[in-house]
Amino acid sequence: MKTAFALGLLFYSSAFALQNYCNSGYKPIGDKSLVLDLSKLNQEFTLYQNTSTPPSTRSVITQINMCDALPISKESQFQCKKGTYICQKVVYNQDNKDFVAEVHTIAGDFEKSKLDAEFKPVKSEADSTKNGYQYSLALSGGDNGQSALITLECDTSQSREDKPTEPTIVSFHNNVLTLQWKTVFACATEPQEKKPDDGGHQGGNEEPKKEGMSGIRIFFTIIFVLLAVYFIGGAFYNYRVYNARGLDLIPHREFWLDLPYLIRDLIAHIIDSIMSRRRGGGGYVAV
Repeated sequence: MKTAFALGLLFYSSAFALQNYCNSGYKPIGDKSLVLDLSKLNQEFTLYQNTSTPPSTRSVITQINMCDALPISKESQFQCKKGTYICQKVVYNQDNKDFVAEVHTIAGDFEKSKLDAEFKPVKSEADSTKNGYQYSLALSGGDNGQSALITLECDTSQSREDKPTEPTIVSFHNNVLTLQWKTVFACATEPQEKKPDDGGHQGGNEEPKKEGMSGIRIFFTIIFVLLAVYFIGGAFYNYRVYNARGLDLIPHREFWLDLPYLIRDLIAHIIDSIMSRRRGGGGYVAV
């Protein structure tokens, strides 16, 4: 039962919680055609600040995902709550033993405190494709009014094929965590234009391709949602009505367990039919 609900929540998170500025093709400046692709930054980055505090070592561990909420680990009880985008822990280590002293939610999206993400260019009139161009990202919703301010800076010396670099913590004053992030993904580009198949009908060939891709995505999205509703709803029904557990939660369990054998028999029947026709040489099949 828990597994079914977890799958549903994972799908919901990935499909709807992603911030729009992390979508591929995001236009940071409305009146310009230039776009950003920050999708590769949609992952957890962990930053460490270690300080010697004899007889122990003090570590400030900052976990950040500017695009989506951080995953919840079942292995650790010392973590920020669900919906956190930036989490900070203070850990002391002595004699190879860790002691978690503090856990702070710096930014997140919750029922009583919203993320209120604000992504904007620092100087919209400058060339956003050039090295050094900056964007500011403000994230709120932390404990006790804490928030984060991330400055993303275009770094053309990096390659888009390499692993994304990590942000750097600048300061933490007045409940505001300030970070600097130099990355090639903050460099805007012109949207990729598809070349037409024949030079005389550029407009006519481009539209059907876009509609076709959109239709395929919509189709598979609908199929995935229907399957998720079927399995989650069926599992919940079996749990509530029949008090089912384990594999008994699967709706129409007998069918799904027999499905591999049905497919195997179908394939064997098709192969046998083909081989029989070949042996018959186009005439009657011997009985």
